[in-house]
Amino acid sequence: MSFLDAFLISYSDSSFTNPHEVVRPDEPEECTGNFTHMGAKYWGFETARHRATSLTDNNQFSFNDDAYHWIHIGLKNPAEVSRISVSTKWFTGNQVPEIAIELVDDRGLTEVVARTPLAPDQEHTFEIDPTVAHECLVRCYHEGGIARVNLFGKTQTGGANRLNILEQATISHVSNEHYGKPGDAVMGNREVDYMLGWESARSGFGECALFHLDKPHAVSEIIVDTYLHRLNPPLSCHIFGINLSDESKLEAIWQQRPDWKIEFADGLQIIPANFQSYMQNKLYRNEPTDDPSRFTIKLENLNPDIWKPLVSFGHLRADTWHQFREMEHHGPVSHILYSHYPNGGIHGLKVYGVNKDS
Repeated sequence: MSFLDAFLISYSDSSFTNPHEVVRPDEPEECTGNFTHMGAKYWGFETARHRATSLTDNNQFSFNDDAYHWIHIGLKNPAEVSRISVSTKWFTGNQVPEIAIELVDDRGLTEVVARTPLAPDQEHTFEIDPTVAHECLVRCYHEGGIARVNLFGKTQTGGANRLNILEQATISHVSNEHYGKPGDAVMGNREVDYMLGWESARSGFGECALFHLDKPHAVSEIIVDTYLHRLNPPLSCHIFGINLSDESKLEAIWQQRPDWKIEFADGLQIIPANFQSYMQNKLYRNEPTDDPSRFTIKLENLNPDIWKPLVSFGHLRADTWHQFREMEHHGPVSHILYSHYPNGGIHGLKVYGVNKDS
């Protein structure tokens, strides 16, 4: 039985700490006497309070004993898990009171640890029936801290490293490189404990970059990682591809790319020639409509026969490993347009696929 390398996919909240520490094999550090602007410093995962209790409209309190926070862990390689250790080291009165643990594989969820109490400042070891999994979900009833969650077992064979095809691509048509470049996101592998990657200025409205692949590929999976971008992730991503054999036609095709459309309450619809400029200069206030300050925004793909949707709309969350496996187009593409809205930062961008003849 060996330690299984893991990473944090997502979590419900960790307002007081850097939650990525929770999956490390390191002994949780003693932080006694160390303080941040959030108060006493702790190692691992610690949530905000009052998950189970909330105010009602009539000045009463609603309580839900089944309310929980959660930690979603990914294994770097699929494995047969037979032991899980959960440490509340240094959490002497603010530990998570109870947890339940589920393992995830392609067939779904398997509960391996039923809801059980955690003691303060203690290592808890759970021996389980060997269970094949590639993810782990820890439900935390209701709130508090966990210093470490480690999984042990036997790694499954066949988990060879794959090539991020964007690493071999060139990049053009970048909308904004204020704090970083798209290439920084291509190389983002969670090797630092601070925000790093491609982050645009706050003034952007729909950032984009065009990747020129070295060979056409049929895309099978896309990763958008907002690692440690806790307060500044984009709200969504939008990814399209074209299969172009004649590069001289690119600029003409670029003018036909998906663009942003706005619609006012009275039905007036506008697709600005330059959406960024339109928004930055507040040209919407000049439109002939009753309330020009409020409208909806939608990405409009007027040429789906050219710009093939891979992920036409992907929701993004803060500090999360987003894995998109259901591609809307399965044919080869030579160029990939990545866009996110409205602005913000991503740490990692990975595309996997199979070489195809153009």
